[in-house]
Amino acid sequence: MNDPRVVLLSALALLLLIGGLIALALPDPYEGQIVYEMDPAHSVRTVDVGGLGLVLIGGAAAWGAGWLWQRRVTS
Repeated sequence: MNDPRVVLLSALALLLLIGGLIALALPDPYEGQIVYEMDPAHSVRTVDVGGLGLVLIGGAAAWGAGWLWQRRVTS
């Protein structure tokens, strides 16, 4: 199938997922201010929240690309 919408949506999903996972893997000095501190060794920081948002949007984009591809294949 050569639908450019599926290809572009898949590529966007891949980039968002990679960016989000990289943001989640950053070490503490690069993550910004503490949003929520569970204990002295564990905390949620601003870049973690942004990375989670990117992963969620990337997952939704991947789901949308799959839905669009399946709709085009079955019709």
